[in-house]
Amino acid sequence: MAAGLLVAMAGAWYWALMPSVPAPPAQTGGRAASSRPASAVPAVGLDRLATHDVRPVLEPGRNPFQSGVAPRAAAPVGERPVAAAAGPSSSSGVVAAPTWPRLDLIGVAEAREAGAVVRTAILAGPRGVQHARVGDLVEQVYRVDRIADRSVEVRLIPEQRTLRLALRP
Repeated sequence: MAAGLLVAMAGAWYWALMPSVPAPPAQTGGRAASSRPASAVPAVGLDRLATHDVRPVLEPGRNPFQSGVAPRAAAPVGERPVAAAAGPSSSSGVVAAPTWPRLDLIGVAEAREAGAVVRTAILAGPRGVQHARVGDLVEQVYRVDRIADRSVEVRLIPEQRTLRLALRP
């Protein structure tokens, strides 16, 4: 009986290792097979995909998954980008407005802490995805003022202007 089980196991092992799709019969006619073998790996030019290293710059900050608010020093407000000054060839004395980093609201998370609901805004910017609560600085120029169910109000600190970011439908 043991010998029969060994033969059955060897047969099952051989059957499991067989290719699932049988290879097509070799063509002996005048036409050669134009398809590449199934085991051939296509050549990919990875050096052409990225010309430079693109990695988000992570800044130290609060862990959004940690319960409670850890005391921390406020991050310094970044310097305002220098606008192009009107040169002698310019006919008007208008100075170009600075461009600030663009933020998009991609989500709002809620958690219960000490019996109260605390919301966290999930924002996408040039440095990647960031989590922020009310009072946090984002991209060193925006401060989160208010987080609602489907929108967030942020203040552009250098211009003292309030912007409303809404979730896309």
